[in-house]
Amino acid sequence: MSEPTGKTRAAGEGLSDEELIEAVAEQTDSASERADVAGKNWNGDPSSAPDPNS
Repeated sequence: MSEPTGKTRAAGEGLSDEELIEAVAEQTDSASERADVAGKNWNGDPSSAPDPNS
């Protein structure tokens, strides 16, 4: 484990949106029917969130 430095960093700091999307997609539960496409086309706008039941 690393030693505490007293500095904090935002999650995903230094990564592009595409890199974050890929990181999340790789961590999506593979038991999900739609794991391979989960969230990949979503732009982050809550009003256009993917329907989790479709």
